[in-house]
Amino acid sequence: MRGLLSFPEEGVPGLERLSIGHGAGGSLTQELIDQITGRFDGSPLADGEDCAILPGGFAVTIDGYTVSPLSFEGGDIGKLSICGSVNDLSVRGAKPLYLALGVIAEEGFPVRELLGYMESAAAVCRSLGVELVTGDSKVVPRGQVDGLFLSTCCLGRMVREDPLGAVNLRPGDAVILTCPPGLHGATIAAHRYGLKARGLSSDCAALWPMLESVLPVSGLRCMRDCTRGGLATVLCEWSERAGLGIEIDESLIPWDEAALSVCDLLGFEPLHMAGEGCAAVAVEEGEAQRTVTLLKRHSLGERASVIGRVTKEHPGLVGIRTHSGGTRLVDRPVGELLPRIC
Repeated sequence: MRGLLSFPEEGVPGLERLSIGHGAGGSLTQELIDQITGRFDGSPLADGEDCAILPGGFAVTIDGYTVSPLSFEGGDIGKLSICGSVNDLSVRGAKPLYLALGVIAEEGFPVRELLGYMESAAAVCRSLGVELVTGDSKVVPRGQVDGLFLSTCCLGRMVREDPLGAVNLRPGDAVILTCPPGLHGATIAAHRYGLKARGLSSDCAALWPMLESVLPVSGLRCMRDCTRGGLATVLCEWSERAGLGIEIDESLIPWDEAALSVCDLLGFEPLHMAGEGCAAVAVEEGEAQRTVTLLKRHSLGERASVIGRVTKEHPGLVGIRTHSGGTRLVDRPVGELLPRIC
């Protein structure tokens, strides 16, 4: 093969093979993304957010889904694939409209099970008015893919004229969390390790119906769904891109006790655990309480609360004030806590 193709020698320093951590959404993922995008001519449309804003007021995002198990408490791969895509648009202030769906299935995969996941995906689309406009399907020999992988590309139209993004952050801005962090990751972990956590369920949900209500807030800076890498990764990315510090308070975070118990038993950092219906929202301090009130009007935001502030101190770093009164650094995960969660 190397006699036919030419491979560039440069790459990630010391990296010869991908590790599972390169798909975890943390620092290794960012290094890999930087290496890949560095091969392409730069575009002002590629601003480092999960969704790109296109000329003409459109927005687009793309993602792949390999969750294991395929069905879990609170959802399945079909529901997850649509929620994940529409949420990437929603947090930029774009209404999801059109969907492309790709299916890669293993030979022998049960057709009835596949169609069940497709119905879950279709149900979310119907609830949002999103239309499936194109797609693709592949069946690969047994053993070459683990059951079922889905990929989605979602197109929407911007509702806000001023784009939301981390570059909008200013010192003094309030940081709001819409629900307990890490519910999806904890649910998948409990299933994998055979743990019984009463009441624990993935927060997998489409965020547009809730987030649409806060888009008219004039002081809205940015929003992000807390998926791979969890709340910690979102805040670290915001801090680095804005060149500002962020400080949060452990006592203000709306924790879920069942999720905390799973993390405690397995030794996981709760701030690194993924959510699939959880958003971080940054807003001008004077608009914080209004924004929380708007979020609480929707069932997905009943536990929304201000958890911290943006500061000009310690630029590029995130700190958390602990229950004991001390402060510790919050960082992105380096490796993979739990593979194949989304």
